[in-house]
Amino acid sequence: MAAVLASIPIVSVLSMMMMFHEGQTALEVSAFARDIVWLLIPSLLMFIVMPWLIESRNWEFYPALAAGLACTVTGYFLMVQAMEKFGLSA
Repeated sequence: MAAVLASIPIVSVLSMMMMFHEGQTALEVSAFARDIVWLLIPSLLMFIVMPWLIESRNWEFYPALAAGLACTVTGYFLMVQAMEKFGLSA
């Protein structure tokens, strides 16, 4: 149940509501939501790498978390560059 609650995109929903109430158009909020979808892909790296390191490689929690975060940051960097190259916003 905790995983279900953690997966709810509350920050994204609140951000979109704030953007709209502060005067952004629905199209601008829609573009923001589309960018979030593209950036979800690299964020999944942490949830793949960290458990793999702990379960398969016997890493301790904090080193595995740091490695997962490093993979995610690298993934964000690469995804933003790919999005710019292909004209997908960000």
